[in-house]
Amino acid sequence: MIQKVLIVFILLAVSAHGACAQEDTTHLTLQAIETLYNTGSYITAELEARHLLEHSALNDSERVAVHKYIAFSLIAQGNSELAKEHFISILKIAPNYDLDPIYTSPKILIVFKEAQQLFLSSKKLQKDTIRGSVLIENPATTYRTIIFPGWEQLHQDRTIAGTIFLAAGITTLGAGITFEFLRSSARQNYLSETQSLEFDEKYRIYNRYYKAEIISFVAFAVVYVASEIDVFEAQRDLHLSFESNLSKPRGTTLAVAIRF
Repeated sequence: MIQKVLIVFILLAVSAHGACAQEDTTHLTLQAIETLYNTGSYITAELEARHLLEHSALNDSERVAVHKYIAFSLIAQGNSELAKEHFISILKIAPNYDLDPIYTSPKILIVFKEAQQLFLSSKKLQKDTIRGSVLIENPATTYRTIIFPGWEQLHQDRTIAGTIFLAAGITTLGAGITFEFLRSSARQNYLSETQSLEFDEKYRIYNRYYKAEIISFVAFAVVYVASEIDVFEAQRDLHLSFESNLSKPRGTTLAVAIRF
């Protein structure tokens, strides 16, 4: 009883210790937790360890020690499943961590080995999973690309390509609109003509404008599609990588990454 009172007193003193001695405070707290565990005060040891874990800035070795005493205390209380979680937390920090088979009870060793198997199985599952990822950066189709050819290229500072597509787009579209007006006017002329000789000539003019209109709009469509393809090709960055680990006897690791 006197020993437990002293331990509680140490814990209270440690909690009141200044921040400038944080390392000494953590060390003393861990010693007190170890003493609580060794004297059979498993619940108190667990609670103090959890308190230290939540409210202190710990380095990796200290965090491992705290998880260890929580796991030990839980096993002593008959809660092996929760103890495995803390052993796994230890292995995440230190994958090669192991318990001393001489100074550790067989019951704790059994739980630790089960946690170790769970940890290794989860890592193996992650390695054996075929992973594919598609990353899309700077999408090729933007409102600039859709509105008019050449605008997106100019926005990307691709001046030569942008100027060519913009000029070609303006020329072909402008020609198509111009020929549409001329064709409409020529149509009215030949429809209103009453003399047969003049009718044939005016119809030829109308037909010439009509064909020129069609050719101009088709040319604009070609320029538009070519601009879309150019933007897509300029921004496309396709990477395929395969990583296979055939040296491990337990399985093969295959990773697939696709980036557009």
